[in-house]
Amino acid sequence: MKNFLVLFVLLFSSFSVMADDFFAGFSADKINSSVYVIHGPREMPNAKNRGFMNNPAFIIADKSVVIVDPGSSHQVGTMLLREIKKVTDKPVSHIFNTHAHGDHWLANEVIQQSYPSVKIIADPRMIKKAKAGDAQSWVDNMISMTDGATKGTKIAYPDTAVEDGKQLKLAGLTFNIHSVGIAHSDTDIMIEYVEGSTFFTGDNVGYLRILRMSDGNFRDTIKAMDRAISLKKKHYVPGHGPSGDIKLPQLQREYLNVLYSQVEKFYEEGLEDFEMKAKIEAKLSKFKGWAGFSEELGKHISLAKLEVEKAEFE
Repeated sequence: MKNFLVLFVLLFSSFSVMADDFFAGFSADKINSSVYVIHGPREMPNAKNRGFMNNPAFIIADKSVVIVDPGSSHQVGTMLLREIKKVTDKPVSHIFNTHAHGDHWLANEVIQQSYPSVKIIADPRMIKKAKAGDAQSWVDNMISMTDGATKGTKIAYPDTAVEDGKQLKLAGLTFNIHSVGIAHSDTDIMIEYVEGSTFFTGDNVGYLRILRMSDGNFRDTIKAMDRAISLKKKHYVPGHGPSGDIKLPQLQREYLNVLYSQVEKFYEEGLEDFEMKAKIEAKLSKFKGWAGFSEELGKHISLAKLEVEKAEFE
């Protein structure tokens, strides 16, 4: 029994060291004078990346810190707190969750542990969906996809609901909330940080990564891109991939518009989705090198075809 306990401790310690070594490879990139982003890996959650794949961000205000999408797990949240503490000793006062997909928000709880009075802000649809079972499903899925690397993650639900058009004054800063229909999911908000001319798109935009659309809407996501582009901000932080300028939502719009319009065209010609794929892939050749392109393209075409069919009856 004693030997078994020693072995268990050694194995646990080895895993912890591996996890620490992995997260030690990331640091927060300074986007402007007050915004920092930890740009995560662009592959899907797995044992190697410990479920880390999004872009946790934080904004330094006069007296506190505002976080956008803290990440997928207790472990990612711990890394985020480490990076914040490198920059400031101010407390975290607010967290934005851009949508219900757990890779973006399941680190809420570790932030809340350190700052119990933190306010967690999200779309009311996300709060309802998370409490209806989506949150636990995401916790379970992350554990499964990472071979247990995200164990210990607990749920801290958003407690403050915001909708499209809402302006918030938080920690002396101004944030405008943007939400357009269903978009990437039926729970999305995008966040405009006014003083920093920075726009957080959530998963309505990815860069160098093709995003899944299994519970999204192509036409509404194009509308979301039109909104993001119209604001002409200096900085855009996507849900996945490097941050950049207005070219990010423009590229995302191009991908979605080409795909949807081509599906619509070929549908009218009577083609099935599998018959469209090679033709549409050729039209989207500039995106071929993006992570997830080969895995998601066929799914996107099938989903867009269903959306085109549905539009006939609207």
